[in-house]
Amino acid sequence: MKLNGCSSKLEDFIDVIDNRGKTPPLTNDDLSYPIIDVKALSGEDRCINYNNCSKYVSSNTYANWFRNGHPQEKDIIISTVGSLAEMKMFWGKKGCIAQNVVALRSKTNMAFYLYQYLKYIKNDLIAYDIGSVQPSIKITHIVKHPIYLPKNEDIEYFNCLAEKATSIIRSNNIEKDCLIKIRDSLLPRLLTGEIDVSKIDC
Repeated sequence: MKLNGCSSKLEDFIDVIDNRGKTPPLTNDDLSYPIIDVKALSGEDRCINYNNCSKYVSSNTYANWFRNGHPQEKDIIISTVGSLAEMKMFWGKKGCIAQNVVALRSKTNMAFYLYQYLKYIKNDLIAYDIGSVQPSIKITHIVKHPIYLPKNEDIEYFNCLAEKATSIIRSNNIEKDCLIKIRDSLLPRLLTGEIDVSKIDC
């Protein structure tokens, strides 16, 4: 694909954070450092659903084990094994990646455009499947994929709108999770009569 007479590929605009190869030691004692795996990339939301994270590492493992570092806000986390090309944006402070996923980091201020473009070409990425027993795609195939770039001002405008929308979505999801926890805490107490609401004037 050519743009303004130049051939553009994804690798020209992203850095790859790749910690695949070994499984880190896991813990059930501290849930502050979740591993973002393929399961956490499922669903329609743009941001990672941390409720789907079921594996965790210690603070020491988080600080010292991962050779290529950790995702940063607005990185794109994408799966390379199993359910191929599932992707979410990293939106938060803590979380690590290991087996079957990599993070793609925009070199310029176009992370939201890159995310939307990757979603658009998802079927093209899945077509790179080289797995015989289990579906698998190589990161080298992903980064060599062509990319179409509109005018800079259009990218900036899109990124501004998408970032505002994503921030609102993220805030709403956090509030929703909080309300769910409150409901799950109060409902059993209501059903057993521990909390009396009979005198509440609605």
